[in-house]
Amino acid sequence: MHKNHYSPLYGWLLLFGLLLFGAFLLWQYELLQQLQEQDQTRLSIIILVLFLLTTLYLGGCSLRLSRESNLAEQADSAANGWAADHLRLVRQLQESGSDLAHEPLLARLVEQVHSGHASGWFISDLLLRLGLIGTVIGFVMMLGSVYNLDGDGAYALKQLLGEMGGGMQVALYTTLTGLGSAILLSIQCHWLDRCADRLVSRIIELSATRQAASGNDG
Repeated sequence: MHKNHYSPLYGWLLLFGLLLFGAFLLWQYELLQQLQEQDQTRLSIIILVLFLLTTLYLGGCSLRLSRESNLAEQADSAANGWAADHLRLVRQLQESGSDLAHEPLLARLVEQVHSGHASGWFISDLLLRLGLIGTVIGFVMMLGSVYNLDGDGAYALKQLLGEMGGGMQVALYTTLTGLGSAILLSIQCHWLDRCADRLVSRIIELSATRQAASGNDG
């Protein structure tokens, strides 16, 4: 059991290592440089910065989940932590003889465990929408180049194709960056959701064991 206490952090570190390796390959093949040069709106850079900051934040959430998983196994002696707090509330409910159901306490526990990384899903959706905004901007730039065309002949056509190509590059780069960043954040959030669910299940198991022991003592 002890080796699994920090599985949320270990899993996130594995994902982060893969992300670093992928970023190295993109840099090695100068794809990041092309992204910076071809996206005139710089929206792709904004998406990548938000993605990096959110990834580091989710790393902090994984560390917190790992620590709380470790504290859950020490709930008898720990003075703090989600598990000790939940067990304390359940014990107070039993001692008071209240007929209040435990569902509100369970809902409180689930919200407490999931609240840290829940914002990651929001940022993932936000990055996807930013990518779609970049797509719209790119197509607007393409249409604008058609309406602003002056003159005729081969030079005017060449100028038109160049401006349309720039708009298409903005649309494609922002869409790809937003979609890729959203998918990678969703993978991290899904992993933390699974770890959080396991922690909630473990705390419920400890609570049930504690109640059974109290009933036998009584």
